Amino acid sequence: MECPKCGAEIDKNAMVCPNCKKVLKIICPVCRTVNTKNTCRKCGEILVTKCAKCGKINLTKNSKCVKCGYPTEISAVQGESNTESFAVLKIEFPNSDVVKAKLGSNQLFTKFKANLDNLIAGYLQSLDVRRQILKGGIYVIRFNKVYTMSASANSAIMSTIEILNLITKLNVKLLKRKDVALKCNFTIMKRDADKNPYDIDTGFQANMVYQNTNKDMKALDSFQVITDEDFYEFYHERYKMDALNSALVNGKMKQFYEINLKEFIKINEFLQSEAEHEQISDDNEVPHFVQTLLTEQEQITRAALDEENLLADDDLYDIDMINFDEINCAFYTTENVKVLDNVIEVLQEIPKGILAIKASNMYQPYTLKLLSAVDELGVYSNVIPVTCHDDMKYSPYSFFRDLVSSIFDYTVSQKLFDTNDFSMFKNIDTSGLVKDLVTLTQRDMNNLDDTRDNYFQVFLSLLQAIPDSLIYIENFEKIDSSSMYVLEQLFEHFEELNISYLISYDKEFSLHKQAHFLLSRPYYTEITLKPTPFNDIIESDKDFYKNIMTDFYFQRIAKYACGSTLFLDFAIQYLLESGVYSYTEYSIVMVNPKTIIIPSNLSKLMKRRLNLLKDDKRAVKFLAMAVLLGTRVDTKTLNSFGFANWKAIADKLSEMGYVYFYNDCMYFPNYNLLRQNILEVIRSEDMKVIAQELFNVAFVDNMPSPVKAFLYELLGEQEQVIFEWEKLANINLSMGDFSSYLNCSGEILKCLDKYSDRWSPDELVKYKFSIYENISNNMFEYDPEKTREIAEETLLSLQNSSNTANFVSLCTKMVQGSMQHGDYMYALGLTHKVLSVMDKVSIDPSAQNFDLNFLLMSMIHIKILFNIGAYDDCLDIGYNVLNALDSQKIDNIRYTIISKEEFKALLIECIAYIAIVDVVSLKEDVREFLDISNKLFNFVPKEYSIFVQLQNLIKGEKVTVSTNMGGSNVFSAMLYHFMRAFINFKEDPVAFAQDVYKTKLIAKEAYMYKFELFADMLIAYSYIRLNSYKKASAILYQVIKTAKEKGMNSVMHVAWYLMSILNIQEGKFDIAYGILNNSNIQMEKVGGISEYLTMLNKVNMYKVLMCTGAKEQAQICMNQASYIVQKYGLIFNLNIDIKQLMLENQNNKGSEVQQMPQVNVETPIPQQQSVSEKEISQEQSSESGFDENDGDVVNPEDFFS
Repeated sequence: MECPKCGAEIDKNAMVCPNCKKVLKIICPVCRTVNTKNTCRKCGEILVTKCAKCGKINLTKNSKCVKCGYPTEISAVQGESNTESFAVLKIEFPNSDVVKAKLGSNQLFTKFKANLDNLIAGYLQSLDVRRQILKGGIYVIRFNKVYTMSASANSAIMSTIEILNLITKLNVKLLKRKDVALKCNFTIMKRDADKNPYDIDTGFQANMVYQNTNKDMKALDSFQVITDEDFYEFYHERYKMDALNSALVNGKMKQFYEINLKEFIKINEFLQSEAEHEQISDDNEVPHFVQTLLTEQEQITRAALDEENLLADDDLYDIDMINFDEINCAFYTTENVKVLDNVIEVLQEIPKGILAIKASNMYQPYTLKLLSAVDELGVYSNVIPVTCHDDMKYSPYSFFRDLVSSIFDYTVSQKLFDTNDFSMFKNIDTSGLVKDLVTLTQRDMNNLDDTRDNYFQVFLSLLQAIPDSLIYIENFEKIDSSSMYVLEQLFEHFEELNISYLISYDKEFSLHKQAHFLLSRPYYTEITLKPTPFNDIIESDKDFYKNIMTDFYFQRIAKYACGSTLFLDFAIQYLLESGVYSYTEYSIVMVNPKTIIIPSNLSKLMKRRLNLLKDDKRAVKFLAMAVLLGTRVDTKTLNSFGFANWKAIADKLSEMGYVYFYNDCMYFPNYNLLRQNILEVIRSEDMKVIAQELFNVAFVDNMPSPVKAFLYELLGEQEQVIFEWEKLANINLSMGDFSSYLNCSGEILKCLDKYSDRWSPDELVKYKFSIYENISNNMFEYDPEKTREIAEETLLSLQNSSNTANFVSLCTKMVQGSMQHGDYMYALGLTHKVLSVMDKVSIDPSAQNFDLNFLLMSMIHIKILFNIGAYDDCLDIGYNVLNALDSQKIDNIRYTIISKEEFKALLIECIAYIAIVDVVSLKEDVREFLDISNKLFNFVPKEYSIFVQLQNLIKGEKVTVSTNMGGSNVFSAMLYHFMRAFINFKEDPVAFAQDVYKTKLIAKEAYMYKFELFADMLIAYSYIRLNSYKKASAILYQVIKTAKEKGMNSVMHVAWYLMSILNIQEGKFDIAYGILNNSNIQMEKVGGISEYLTMLNKVNMYKVLMCTGAKEQAQICMNQASYIVQKYGLIFNLNIDIKQLMLENQNNKGSEVQQMPQVNVETPIPQQQSVSEKEISQEQSSESGFDENDGDVVNPEDFFS
């Protein structure tokens, strides 16, 4: 096996890597099982834990922390607990010896125990709950990952019911075949996280005395469930509880109870299943060894299919069910073995277009086969391949640099650059931009923005000069940022050029995520590749594999291939190169069976193949030199390597699949995988020789390169490494590629830390500060996904240097960049940093200490607080800002960093955010707020009257919306479509979703993530209405994930509310209750989100509790909802037909709905007077419709019921 850390080949039984000393395996001190993870796979013992007191990492076999002496067993439990007290389930099997005797052998009993544990562990794993097996086979299960004792108690009883069903099903079989049942005692007890976790003795013993005369029902007599008075309040209303004796526990008398759960056991279903099983003829069974192989392969392939076909966040909408007018592109999913046929079909239908292939590395197509198929079409004058790679981010416009070199067959050897002809650019590039780009020559540092724009124009002219061409871009997800920006502009003006694109990228990437407008373009297509069933892979060439299909090697390949044709070809090639297989005229045969490891992934396969290639030193050296020079190497450069008969070497590498030739240049399929592994395989000493060779034959001193920096580091020439990065940074900056400039600056800083012993501390500080200062001055844009680390380092340096002006400037850029990417919590932290350094200044323009920066940052603060759902703070700061301003003061401000019109636009945004908070928080009358705002400012858009109608909609009052309310303002335009959907299409989920989607597009264009996610949620609700639960659930979970990452709490809770609607509609009442309860707890903890949402949650809790028979608790929830309705004067229909709801659920599910155990609810609020019958009748009799001059009363409860 290989060490996962250093890659060294080590004995598979090694506990510690002898090379890097990484601990590979730990022996469990309880069951002596060898483990590769921190929790024992056999008994559930936690093996490694972090001390809860001092933070030291300890092995739990040491009873106390080696640093502070705190018990490691307690730390282990505290580390996984989210609550101080929780329910613990203990399971004992008192008659296991009897069952063992009945089974007749230790082997059968061991298998029986393993099967039982798989059932229990499998179920608990689905809940993310750990089971622990103590001495004597006692199971201990702690429900400590939930946040309340009530939730823990509920999880314990639900798990007890599920495990009892699993064991009873097993007992039905045992009784039929061996006339014995496994008895089990369940005990639910309360325990504390900071107490001895092995204190599981209740102090009470009870023996089962049931004797059922009905033999079929004996399985119901095999278990007993005991608990004590700690859980009586949680269970007594839902379950039958019989009082047993009291016992002295820890000096106090405690009452014990037996819980009768027989009604929850599906005994009849198990008996029927067993009867049907007995009728099956043994003659129909598949031979066991074949069955095992098929099952194993089927499970592996299914797992791969599941992993590859997870619903992507950009493919959430089912356009077959809801046809969104704005989505005009095409999405296909196909097996990877059929990709060539699909690509050709699309290119024949849309020869001028953008075709993207999305797949993980395992399922990417063969580049040469793809290019050959496209060539054979005969549609394009030129097919130009470019492969993106990791080093692209360090050079200016790297993609376009490689594209130019590929189009004009430029050499990649620096020593041969003088042979490249740039004369064809003289008409479109009078200042030598292209030549400087290809030769990496630094330009003047003047007018960097103009230089950047000039490069854009040159690239546009270049593409205009090569009509009828197709550009194939491989590994597109690795493209450099500046080139990506240029391509976005080119894609947006696609019709103006006669260029087509074929693009491949990783499954985590999607082109339309970067360029959302492509969704509306009919020329854009994305094909997602999925695994191919292994039988289908070999079916097309069965004769080729027929002689090896039954051998062990091929079976192992089938297991690891996971539906990948690429893996199959890699593995076959590996066995051919190892001498195990050999070619015949038409097939493969096994010629030399031997012990050989077949790695389980592509990377390891590549590494093993390269290790075999090392025997041919010339071939390895040739391949390494070529790979280091880039993704495309011209024949002039290959000639310059100095290898005698290098073409023979290239032919060998081509036959082995390492390289291919296209347009008289050498390319590399799977370039990034090959480069990574070849650098790991070749010894350091050999790499130094290769580095020196490249410096001699390919590089020149005055021309920098990321590869040269890497090779200098390999040779130990530290100053040269920094010098290379400095030259590259300056060249990037001189060409206006700020992203690559920052990446190179980051490498310089890393080198300074790595080689810090070469400078005095003072020199190092000065050097770093000069770099940070340059970064601050040249950070024209901030992308948190790519530049956060270096930006934070720069910010810290400026803060320590007391350079307040630069600190505020950079911090402001980072705030703006974070907000543009929707990272509001991070933006909030940066805002606090800026505001904290602005001491003794005012937001009032009439004050002597007025500071425009402070005012602007306060206004940005309002926007951030709105987006994270901190509504109270949003209103406080918002009112303070508006109170300090009026039209005259705004006219008198001396604008420096922002224009007057930009300031007004920002203020208009703030007024909109405050208005929306007024509406959703129910705290202020938005009509009054707008009246005051119009008096203070003479530029508030008239369309903002739509906020009054939004307030009416929320309150259930009459709504009047007309088309002129939409206007050009982004807020009014979004709300117009949103409200029109509610008013006009509440009974038509398809039309509703289509109108809401218009809101989503407006929000996306304006980088308003909160509104975009809200639109997604309403579209999900349309799918719920259409009974497309999987699609709705996928959208909602994606919204929840995004909202949590971005810190948008209010969005997350609305998504949970809609998720509860989904589960209620499916009859999953226990899940719905858990969602609502957790949401309410979190909203109370955070505070200030919206009582309106609390009311909606309580109404849904009422439905859940009524449907599960908990009428008293349901009425409490209804009282709480009614109180909020009355408090804010809402017109809200609280008359809910539970019978109708249950009937709809049964129709949806086609079976009985779930029952939910009794649960605790909050202290009841005194029942308020209900909404008047008159109001309800008025509401029910109101007519729906959309009219320019009239409105409608829309009750959200009617819509969301």
